[in-house]
Amino acid sequence: MIKHVLKIIWNQRRSNGWIFAELLVVVGILWVMMDSLLVDKYTYYQPLGFNIDNVYKVQLGVIMPGTSGYVEDSLLTTRQGEDVLRLVDNIRQEDKVEEVSLSHVGCVYTENRSWSTLFRADADTFIKAGFRQSTVTPEYFTVLRIKEKEGKDLSTLIGQRTGIVISADMERAFYGEKGSARGQFVKYHPESSDELLVLAVSGSVRESEYKESIPFFYQIPTREQLLGEIEENQPQAVDCLVRMKPGFRAEDMEALLQGMGDRLTVNNVYVSSVVPLSEMRSQILKSREDNMKKKTALVGFMLINVFFGIIGTFWLRTQARQGEMGLRVALGSNRRQLSRLMNLEGLILLALTVPFLLVFIINMLYFDMPDTYRLPYTWWRFAATFGGAYLLMAGMITLGIWFPIRKAMKMKPAEALHYE
Repeated sequence: MIKHVLKIIWNQRRSNGWIFAELLVVVGILWVMMDSLLVDKYTYYQPLGFNIDNVYKVQLGVIMPGTSGYVEDSLLTTRQGEDVLRLVDNIRQEDKVEEVSLSHVGCVYTENRSWSTLFRADADTFIKAGFRQSTVTPEYFTVLRIKEKEGKDLSTLIGQRTGIVISADMERAFYGEKGSARGQFVKYHPESSDELLVLAVSGSVRESEYKESIPFFYQIPTREQLLGEIEENQPQAVDCLVRMKPGFRAEDMEALLQGMGDRLTVNNVYVSSVVPLSEMRSQILKSREDNMKKKTALVGFMLINVFFGIIGTFWLRTQARQGEMGLRVALGSNRRQLSRLMNLEGLILLALTVPFLLVFIINMLYFDMPDTYRLPYTWWRFAATFGGAYLLMAGMITLGIWFPIRKAMKMKPAEALHYE
């Protein structure tokens, strides 16, 4: 049967050559589009490593000299950093507040980032790389629901100790796949004698839904270090995050702030504004989501064109051979046999493109064109995109052949002989 079909394809090679070229181009484009969409969708739905439901960013401000309510330096009895901590305690005491944390460049869904080198204290050789860093209080992990890599509560593991918490990605970079970082020591400079204890290892953390997780570490400072960090960077640059208790609604925030009144100001430090992290997320992801919508619309448009193009090609091809099909019916072929013959022709034409597409994919991978940073090019990714592209094409070919065959089966023998 297959040998017979190949002979038919060869005898009609002039017309089949153009169809083969069309199939090769279309299946190549289809593979590229499906691979790109797969990477985007797969990355988007991977765990972020944190949770922002019911979390708000409290923007702190400082009353400037000459402004109403300003307290002169000579009248102050506390440091500016202490005023910030007292203000945080005032917020924490509110009944509807679950927890409050302070951090520097620790707020998610912002463009603020800090990078630092870190070295193993017990290593003779050092990894020359920068890692994402944030200075945070232990409550930070409770507010953002960041868990230990095995799912345990990080705040409980850390307690009141100081040191660092590293992400699972950083643990792999430092200690390999089977190494354990917990209880080890690291330092900021290979020649420094100041060492930091690795208190725990968090799960992998991503910056946003469209990015891959990266090596990350959080420094848990002493009280004195925290005060110095606040005063060095100014309260306006401190990220104060608040998790409200379940059931709290965003529209109730204004009433809550009004009810707190003077407790939102400590000397010259005050609460400037409160913004839901969900709103910040929408703003920071807007451009990426707009691009994603455009890409999805483009892929949809291309698929519609491919759909009608392939169906139309095989429809016309089958329609042009109505006389042959009618004659086969007149000579005793039934609908099932005729359908199998025509579908087999189309599918064999499609199958002939496989070696060429494989060469195309190998070249794309050689020049590092597909996105392998967010999703490594594994066998399942190849099977999903390669198989998906060919299944779609096979479905379109079958649909394009089905209707003309159905029409040919109703043709009378005399009409078939007239065509022939």
